[in-house]
Amino acid sequence: MSHLAIQPPRRRWWIAGGIAVLILVVVAVIVGLTRGGSEADPSARRIPTASASRSGVAGPSAAPSPSAPLPMKAPHKPRLHGRPTVGAKVTARVPRAWPDDVALSYQWLADGTPVAGATSRTYRPKRGLVGARLAVRVTGSRPGYRQVSKTSAPATVLPDNPLTGGRWGVYRGPWNGIYPAYQRATGTDKTLLGRIALQPRMIWFAANIPTSRIGADVRDFIAQQQDGDPNTLVQMAVFRQWPREESGRGTPLSRAEQQDYRAWVDQVAAAIGDARVAMVLEPDLGLDAIPNDPHDKRTADPATRLGLVRYAAQRFGALKNTTVYLDASDADWLSVAKEVPLLEAAGIQYVRGIALGATHYSSVGDNIEYGATLVRALAQAGYRDKHIVIDTADNGRPFTWAQYYAKHPHGDFDNAEPCGSTGETRCDTLGIPPTTNVTDPRLDLTAEQTRDAQRYVDAYLWFGRPWLVRQASPFSLSRSLQVARTTPFQ
Repeated sequence: MSHLAIQPPRRRWWIAGGIAVLILVVVAVIVGLTRGGSEADPSARRIPTASASRSGVAGPSAAPSPSAPLPMKAPHKPRLHGRPTVGAKVTARVPRAWPDDVALSYQWLADGTPVAGATSRTYRPKRGLVGARLAVRVTGSRPGYRQVSKTSAPATVLPDNPLTGGRWGVYRGPWNGIYPAYQRATGTDKTLLGRIALQPRMIWFAANIPTSRIGADVRDFIAQQQDGDPNTLVQMAVFRQWPREESGRGTPLSRAEQQDYRAWVDQVAAAIGDARVAMVLEPDLGLDAIPNDPHDKRTADPATRLGLVRYAAQRFGALKNTTVYLDASDADWLSVAKEVPLLEAAGIQYVRGIALGATHYSSVGDNIEYGATLVRALAQAGYRDKHIVIDTADNGRPFTWAQYYAKHPHGDFDNAEPCGSTGETRCDTLGIPPTTNVTDPRLDLTAEQTRDAQRYVDAYLWFGRPWLVRQASPFSLSRSLQVARTTPFQ
């Protein structure tokens, strides 16, 4: 009994000792873990070092930790492929330096601001962006790496200009006399006359060509300049609402004259057909408005004549490749308030825009400002997206109506005196040659004029005729040589 009485205490000691040892082991493990966790960056311990990767612990393609993305090599900037033009496709050309597994995204920018919804590789600029600086931002994304964005150099958005591209025809026929004079000339005179004769310029078609012959004459005129190339631009002005010349505007048109106007227009439209033509419609259209000068002679039947011009605007404006600009006077002539209803009655809705400076000599900058104001006023009246062409045949040394008469109180404004030297100002001489480069630095445009030119002006054309007496007839060799000799645009 005594032996049995002492056994339990021994077993309890052994069990208690085992438990104590177990407790010591657990404590030791906990202490070890605690000491290991006191190192500065436990997470870094789980990222293989370069040496560990080389030893095979982790392969070279192991992705970096999301908490520490690696930098991605920045490639070259993207480039714009295509000229930014309203409605025309522009493409982001991306350099090959991007890795193959990089996903690219695109954002088009106008003046540095993202264009809503423009997130494809290609983009077609809208009309509202004309004049804005267009660029594309390309962003590369790759798992485990920081995104990289590169933005292209910007380019100005241009209007959808039907006058750009292709060759501009040069008239080499007898009308106006300038080309035959060039052919006959020699030496310096030939060089000077070539400054006019070899430039694209408008030929005026008027009532002196009867309805029975006008169709054939227009077809020959177009064929001569295009010479088999239908992409060549032919330029013409239609001056038909004055069958008895402007001096007869005080007499109303007869019914027969009105019918003949429409028949004449129909013949011209049929002769043009699908040819590529730029047209100024009815120079001196402003004579149908109430003139700014209260002493000026009134047109007897402006509503009738404007109705005829409206017919012509609709007829020519419907031709597939004909671009029509209604005459809208000049910066120093009719006010915008008078022009808007005049153009509305004349059919501005059917044509591309307006023509300025046909018979006056204002500067390009002044006409840009006037034209931009007029185009915006037309837009407010419901006639949007109208454009401008400006005559530069005779404003190399620009002047206004008031400036002319201050210098020549008894002069003839329509037959303004040619410049006597290259240093003379406010006189008649050749302006900048015909071009669609409407921001040519030689014009010294202001920043605002430059923006408006980019937004609204299609071209500078020669539809004035300073080589003719009173800009009408006959041809004057002396005037031609003088305006060519004194032009600042040589």
